Amino acid sequence: MVKNLFYIYKMKKEEHKTMKVWIAVLSILGGISGIISGFIVTAGGEMFGEAEMANDGAAVFWLSALAIFLGFLAWKFKKIAGWGLIAISLYGFVANGLFFIFAFIFLLIAGVLALRLPKKQGALSA
Repeated sequence: MVKNLFYIYKMKKEEHKTMKVWIAVLSILGGISGIISGFIVTAGGEMFGEAEMANDGAAVFWLSALAIFLGFLAWKFKKIAGWGLIAISLYGFVANGLFFIFAFIFLLIAGVLALRLPKKQGALSA
């Protein structure tokens, strides 16, 4: 019985590692998508003389770069990074609109996964 409990504990620990990897992967994908989106919107704003559009694109560009780092910070600071990823995804969607849709999806899922990461558990005592 104790052997089976240790096996279940080990499985859960492996699943947590997988969730951590997925948070990083999704934040990288979302961050790169957001950087591309921010660059396109900034370039479009400068091309058509829309200063507000260019400023929004530049803000999303830098926030998307920050989102990549938040994905890795989620391994240690789960709640802060999770809420940060969700906030960046919502702001980027409002500022850039449909140009940001892929980044929005990736960052929103990464943020929710970061919030759902369980706390570290101690070793099982026999």
